Amino acid sequence: MMAEERNDSKVLKTIQITNTYQDDVLELVQSCVPEGFQIRTLPENSIETLISCVAEADYILASGRVKITGEVLDKAKKLKMVQRTGVGLDSLDLEAMKQRNIPLYVNQGVNAQSVAEHTILMILACLRKLTLIDRNTKNGIWKKQEQGITTYELNGKTVGIIGMGNIGQKVARLLNAFGTTVVYYDQYRQPEIVEKELKLQYQPLEAVLECADVLTLHCPLTAKTNMLLNKKAFCGMKEGVVIVNTARGGLIDESALLEALEMGKVSFAGLDVHAEEPISKNNKLTANEKVIATPHIGGITYNSFRQMMQAAMRNFEKFEKGDLEEIVQYLH
Repeated sequence: MMAEERNDSKVLKTIQITNTYQDDVLELVQSCVPEGFQIRTLPENSIETLISCVAEADYILASGRVKITGEVLDKAKKLKMVQRTGVGLDSLDLEAMKQRNIPLYVNQGVNAQSVAEHTILMILACLRKLTLIDRNTKNGIWKKQEQGITTYELNGKTVGIIGMGNIGQKVARLLNAFGTTVVYYDQYRQPEIVEKELKLQYQPLEAVLECADVLTLHCPLTAKTNMLLNKKAFCGMKEGVVIVNTARGGLIDESALLEALEMGKVSFAGLDVHAEEPISKNNKLTANEKVIATPHIGGITYNSFRQMMQAAMRNFEKFEKGDLEEIVQYLH
């Protein structure tokens, strides 16, 4: 177990981080820790390691993909509450937390701008085949017109957004600057005033899949959305559609996506999230030249990461002081 402790005569409250922060990342996190607290990180990212480390935790900062299960919670006898660095809940056993009366707090919207900007980056990179043309240029292939006419502008395209929460709305706002038509599907339709402001058109899911030139995912991973984009969904899409996923890897059936890429149904895909993280070296999907892959980094910039840590540490400090009216609890 790695511990970062302050020299203090008082007993420090321990925050167990469910990730392996090191070097500059660890230094940045440490700079956000309030007085009276110490952080502990995992020597390796595994549930077994977390179970062995969590006994002394007063608080858990849930970061990364290590699951917080009932077994983890049973070992955390001193645990007062769990704080997520972001908003995704698929790494948490919410029922186990409810049964043990462990409150949960999230950083609602704290990295939404970062994810939204990464989404636009992915969309543009796919339409302009950036990675392929970058590689060719560096290899001395200077085919200006030949390569140029295989790429497309975002202007005039219909972009389908699945999920219209904080991130989806920010993506829609950014897309307006490109002269796109934005259609969306969400379990909950936005108020008319929001649709007008963001120039949104609500459509049933099947209609969004059918009309989108670009489809981007911004919904949570649940039992209902698991493999939302499967073989049937791809069959109902436009020829040459671009797929972007900066939400959760499990939203896409990766074998079906690979088949759709190979058949040309999907022209390009930008994937920041993956069914298996980290991805294996022999992953056929990310090895495809029509896939742009990043390591679940969409929500992480210097700005957003620091804000996430500051917001999380503020919640720990407020909770410890009993200032519960100043922080918003997600799970009671």
